[in-house]
Amino acid sequence: MNAVASGPRSSPRKSVLFCAECSFQNPVSDGWLVVSDGEERTIVCPECGHVADHRTERSAPSPTRAD
Repeated sequence: MNAVASGPRSSPRKSVLFCAECSFQNPVSDGWLVVSDGEERTIVCPECGHVADHRTERSAPSPTRAD
């Protein structure tokens, strides 16, 4: 059985990041301020300055290698 899409989606895509402080929403690649110093990455809301995400390289998932 095949599913058929009927009309526009009512919910945003999973790749959209939401600011918990001001409700700004956009994909990370479109509008968010991303600051990286090589070992850490911080994503900041451009509307209110709230830090939405801060990670070190160690906390990010490592890619798997196919042999």
